Amino acid sequence: MRGSAHASRSTGAASAPSPRVSREDEIRSTTIPKLFHELSATGVTGLLTVTDGDIRKSVQVKRGLVLFASSNQRDDRLNQYLLSAGIIGLKDLMKSLEVMVATNDRLGEVLIRYKMLTPEQVEKYVRMQVCEIVYSTFQWTRGRYSFDERPPASENITIGLTGDAMVIEGVRRIGSWARVYEEVGGLNAEYRTTREMPEIVKDLPLTPGERDLIRQCDAPTSLEEMCEASKLSDLDVCRSVWALLLVGALMKA
Repeated sequence: MRGSAHASRSTGAASAPSPRVSREDEIRSTTIPKLFHELSATGVTGLLTVTDGDIRKSVQVKRGLVLFASSNQRDDRLNQYLLSAGIIGLKDLMKSLEVMVATNDRLGEVLIRYKMLTPEQVEKYVRMQVCEIVYSTFQWTRGRYSFDERPPASENITIGLTGDAMVIEGVRRIGSWARVYEEVGGLNAEYRTTREMPEIVKDLPLTPGERDLIRQCDAPTSLEEMCEASKLSDLDVCRSVWALLLVGALMKA
């Protein structure tokens, strides 16, 4: 049941210890989303590496901003991204790869040289590909991660998104209901906004539906009430609540 619109805010979030980034640990269900929030909150600079068997992905961070990401998985390569997204055809891709191997140039340089893509398009799609590598790590529930404080490598194209912005979109991509449910609880679980919410969300890439959820939580609101009132699907409501909890915009009432 909704409480008074003037219900007092808890000061627990403000007095909680500042988050810090652990140097190394195992990856579990909530590890990756929490890590990206910690990267954002602490404003650290360094290299985050996640591994699971032979799979290895790395994320460069500078003062809490995600700059670049790389992966040793073939499906994460730029050529795979451009083909699967329908941006270039197979014939053009194969020609570009042949030239790339012969000249040792980057794929983007070849695509520009042969006028298959403009420089602006290459920059756009490289950024999208890099983001997809980062978002793919949000699916991980096992493996290990390590964080090494070091200056970022020099890259011609960077994305410059905060760790919290990656949390919002990364959690949207999580398909496991079991993972989401563990974090948001049952229909009777109540949420409300934190005092820090306006500052936290002002630059986040929230959808209108997510901003409506925040407005609902000006007073304590149950998950059931949010699902009934929202135009989002129930799963999307729950994912959004989890993401907003992670970044500190919502708290359990």
